[in-house]
Order: sequence, then structure tokens, then C-alpha cells
Amino acid sequence: MSVYVVCRRKEDRTMTALPITPDFDVWPVDHQVQSLDVSSEALTITWSDGRKSAHHALLLRENSPDPVTTHPKAREMAIGPEELAEDLCLTGAELRASGAISVTFSDGLTSEYHPGWLRGTAWFGDDTPEPLVLWTAAEQPEPPTFNGPAALDDPAVFLDWLEALHVYGVARLRGLPQQDGLLEQIVTRIGPVRESNFGRQYVLEIKDDPDSQAYTSGALLQHIDLPTRELPFGLQFLYMRENTTTGGEGLYVDAYRVAEDMRTAQPEHFHSLITDVWEYNNRAKTSDYRGRGPVVETDATGAITGVRYNTFLRAPMKAPLEVQARAYKAYRAFSERAQSPEYQMKFRYEAGDLLAFDNRRALHGRAGYDAKGGARFIEGIYADRDDLHSRIRTLKRQFRADSVS
Repeated sequence: MSVYVVCRRKEDRTMTALPITPDFDVWPVDHQVQSLDVSSEALTITWSDGRKSAHHALLLRENSPDPVTTHPKAREMAIGPEELAEDLCLTGAELRASGAISVTFSDGLTSEYHPGWLRGTAWFGDDTPEPLVLWTAAEQPEPPTFNGPAALDDPAVFLDWLEALHVYGVARLRGLPQQDGLLEQIVTRIGPVRESNFGRQYVLEIKDDPDSQAYTSGALLQHIDLPTRELPFGLQFLYMRENTTTGGEGLYVDAYRVAEDMRTAQPEHFHSLITDVWEYNNRAKTSDYRGRGPVVETDATGAITGVRYNTFLRAPMKAPLEVQARAYKAYRAFSERAQSPEYQMKFRYEAGDLLAFDNRRALHGRAGYDAKGGARFIEGIYADRDDLHSRIRTLKRQFRADSVS
């Protein structure tokens, strides 16, 4: 039988410090607790802005900040779900003078919870992520661009650059000094470098015996790199050390925009793109990587989460003829859009530019260039999207900590 209790603020206990949270984040207390309603299954909080949040008994219990449940140094959960009673329930709750919420459980534990954490981790309806900005050439003729030296000196500018990279899938630093090792220094401020069969860092230069078309002066069709991997690397960085050649403009396409337009205008092709599996293999003499997946990856809600598209590394499709027929038609339709000027962001690489892009979203290519008409020296490094997202969150955490200190 459920027990229903309305709790009001008690002033019989003086406390100033709020309890720790089961993480290292900073949780501002922007809204005060007005009342608490307790049932055996959940704690319901009414906040000062009138909103209500419900917190399940098991969620509260396994996130208890006590040192047995949450490791006091690692802030990780130190117990497993099977260690809690299946019929565990809440038996009471109080609002402390500090603003912390004290909760008592049927197993005898009483824990105090940080109100900012309870508010920040609560569900208030559909938990929709911040929308990405999808673009065509007319809407985004140039990458979002930031002053390079300022970004290196000012964490706020650096964060703005990272957020633009996340939201637009491409972002540029401009005016960086010519400095050996600078590219890796910048990338490792975000996260670890991902090494590939091209090395820890590569140089886009013309080779006599190239293992990729990137090492030639010819035009390069829009593509993602490393579709031959189980999970293609999420980020790519290109640092322009020198460019006095004619031609060779960068060509970038928002593949998410292409796919969304096809979802609306060509639904039969879109269905093929998210369901029919292609295999990709690299054409090298010393390695043989193979990756498989649909052209467009989606999550359980249907939202696009990545693309695996590279026309020149596709292996022959092994599938029934009817699948091959529809898959080739859909791939052609996607390619026609990717090669259309309507979708292509086209710009010249200038010395001192650092171009960062989401390798699983922004297709990249280039126009051909005159290799005899000047010098072209571009360094490249791969990293992962997870590290980008982590760095954005930790920088924001630091700014929150600074604002409340």
C-alpha cells in the first residue's frame, strides 16, 4: 500500500554544504523546492516555477551519494542492481534547511540528495537534444569561422568553435601561426588522436605510388574517410601550412541535409539508404580493411546519427538482385545530390586555416589543382566525436563552477 506524505521545509537542522552528486558535474540550484510528495514508488517534487518531477525509488537508491553505493572518489556506482531488494520502496522524505532532500528507504538507508542534481536529471517531457543546423550551399556558403589565436588563448572562444563544429558539422579556425606540432596540440585539447593506417598524423601531398586518391592532384568526389572501419572515425582536422596552388578548393556537403531532403522527396530511396547494407574496402597493398553498414545510420527514434558514404571504396554488393537494383538506384540518387552545387560549400584553403569537420556527417572533397603552379602542404589528424562532446560538457562545467565560486 502506498504511503502519501506532503513534506514542507523544516528549519530544525542547520546545514550549509549540499551533498555530493554521483558525478563530477556542477549543478546550480536555480529553482527551489516547494513541496515533496512521497509514495512507495516515487518521490515527486514541486519546484518554485510550478513544474513537477518524479523520481523512481530505484533510481534514487542506486544513485545514493553514500560511500557504499557511490564510490566517494571515482563517483561511480559501487553496487549492482541485484544487490537491491526487488520490492524496495520509499518510506519518507524531508526538505533540509540546506536545500538538500533527505530520503529514507525500506532497506533502512537514509540519503540526502542535491536539489540541483535532482532538477537537472529529472524528466519533464520529451528529452530532445539541441537541434543541429542542417545546411545547403546557399544557407552556409562558408564554414563557421573563428579567430585561431583567440581560440587558443580564450577557453570561451575555443568552446564556441567546438559547439559550431558539433552543430554545423564543420568549423574553421583562421590565422593560426605556422608551427610544427600545433595541429596535434590543438586536437589533444579536445581528446586523444585516433591513429589509422595513414599514421598518427598524415600529410596531404602528391605521392608517386599513392594508396589513396587524396595523394594526387586530381579532383576528389565528396566522401567520408575510413568507411572501411567497423566505426569510421568521427572527426577530421586539416591544418593548412601552405597553399599557393591554383584550384584545389575544399568541397563540403551536409550529408544529414541531403538525407533529410531525400526522406521527404524520395522516401523509397531513403528507405534503401537506411536499410540496405554496403561493404567498403580500402585498396592498399599492405592493409585490407573492410566495413559494412547502410549509407545513412539512424537511431531508435529515426533521427540520423551518421553516414557511411564513399563512392570509390565500395565493394561489390552481395545481395539478391532486387536488393541490388533498389540499392544502386538509391545510392545514385544520394550521389547526385552530393555532387550538386546546391549542396556544396566551396571555399579556398588559406595558410593558417584549421578546418575541423564531422567525418560521419560532412562529406568532403576537393577540386583538382595545378601541382606545378605552387606549393600545397596540409597536415591531417583524426579524432572522435565522443571526445568533442565530452570536451564541450567539461568546458561548460568549468564555466558553471567559475560562475558559482
